[in-house]
Amino acid sequence: MGYTTSLSQHSKWRRFGKGVRYLENAAAICLLAAIIIVVLLAVFFRYVLADPLSWSGEVATYMFAWLTLLGISIAQRDHAHVDLKLFAHLGETVAIALAWFCWIVSVLFFAVLAIAGFVFAAGETVQTGPVSGIPLWIIYACVPTGGFLGLYHLLNELQHLIRSPLSVSAAYHPEEIVDV
Repeated sequence: MGYTTSLSQHSKWRRFGKGVRYLENAAAICLLAAIIIVVLLAVFFRYVLADPLSWSGEVATYMFAWLTLLGISIAQRDHAHVDLKLFAHLGETVAIALAWFCWIVSVLFFAVLAIAGFVFAAGETVQTGPVSGIPLWIIYACVPTGGFLGLYHLLNELQHLIRSPLSVSAAYHPEEIVDV
């Protein structure tokens, strides 16, 4: 019975992970589409109608900030950040140590991003955007959101890192594996 419970919990966790992945991707696509629409509207109103939109630059910038921080967590999830193999020739022990070092530094980075971002966003409950009137805490919430999502993806990777630290990057980039 314990094995069945473990499987159902694993299944629920996988379903949750797929849901997070879907929401991240959907939010990124919607933000990118909205940025394109706002910028095209701004160009149309400025150059065709000769009546520029006052809010378009501000709103596009806010959406871009959200897209950037969301993109950082998506890149962490998909192992799409730059991956340098500078010390690959030094052997398996060094490679394992570097994999753990990179994981720990990434956890620290996303933890600082999440905690400091939360403190910063929580302090901006009164101010609004100068033209759009959007509360700035909504805009600044992109920082802790990106940090927490990055931490979530790193913690999901921990089990794989414990089992086979050398294959973490290779699992996401099989084209880089070269048999000699």
